[in-house]
Amino acid sequence: MSIKVDMEIWLNGDDHQTNFGTQLVKLIMKADGQNKEKLRLGFPEAVKVVEHYQLTGEIIEEVEQ
Repeated sequence: MSIKVDMEIWLNGDDHQTNFGTQLVKLIMKADGQNKEKLRLGFPEAVKVVEHYQLTGEIIEEVEQ
C-alpha cells in the first residue's frame, strides 16, 4: 500500500487500522523532533509525506526533490 493511501485511511477511516503503513503514519504524526529524525533514517519518504501534510494539509504520493 502506498503512503498516500495509508494517510487517507488514517485521516478518513476508523482509528482501528492495524496495517504497518497506517501505524507508521500515526507514529510519525505523534513523534517529537528527535524521534522523527530517528524515523527518517528508516522511512525518509514517509516522514517527508507526513511533514508535507502537516505544513500544507495536502496528501501527496511522494515529495518532489
